[in-house]
Amino acid sequence: MPRPYNIVKTVQKIIGIIGGTGPSAGLDFMKNIFANTIAKKDQEHLNCMLISCPSIIPDRTEYLLSIVEENPAYGMFECAKRLYAAGASYVAVACNTAHSNKIFPLFCTMVKESLPRLEVINMIETCATYAKKDVVSGSAKRIGLLATLGTHTTGVYREYFKEEDGLILIEPDPARQEKIHAAIYDLDYGIKSHSQPVTDKTREIIKKEIHHLIDQGAEAVILGCSELPLAVNVQDFSIPFLDPGLICARRLVELVALEKLITLSS
Repeated sequence: MPRPYNIVKTVQKIIGIIGGTGPSAGLDFMKNIFANTIAKKDQEHLNCMLISCPSIIPDRTEYLLSIVEENPAYGMFECAKRLYAAGASYVAVACNTAHSNKIFPLFCTMVKESLPRLEVINMIETCATYAKKDVVSGSAKRIGLLATLGTHTTGVYREYFKEEDGLILIEPDPARQEKIHAAIYDLDYGIKSHSQPVTDKTREIIKKEIHHLIDQGAEAVILGCSELPLAVNVQDFSIPFLDPGLICARRLVELVALEKLITLSS
């Protein structure tokens, strides 16, 4: 007779990640969880689930710029429902632009009303909390921002990085924002169409814009699009970088199993 299946009951909470925004960014977020977990064998890693359904989540910037009508929050919620049904306790969205106040609050409301045991972790809020605690305390108060047009246009980071908290946000001028956005979205060389590997042209554009922010007085730089970390070698620069996906991934590890969080070297 075949051996009967044993039902394994999960005790440790499960981390859910909404990817597909873009797909490589979601994968990078998951890798950050693995890379920041103390584990010597498979079974010591945390329970994580990544859902990548880009076909049901409209482009966030296109929505914010009124190019498409459907709010991405609805597709994000459909992904959250699937993660919830599979047992997730926490969920994060691996997209900076999705945290716009025209998208994210609606998503959070739907989760709160329909998925009561699922806690949403706000990636931008988590990044700002980290910045106020670890960056400002290290005297880096002028922080440059690289992001999509949607993120800049709706002021996603301005809601959380405020001067009264000791944070001075430096954003590129509109012309430079267009160049950065093209480095992410351009069909011929952008990260979304060429993420494995990122093109040399995109790497050079981003590198040049980082140096421009430094010239403007930036003492740290936020990689404010989840795909930008794929294009930047932080070792090429002498300033600290804020990778919201990495910071949020570490926060999730901390919430699920603090004792497993790898300590970063100073």
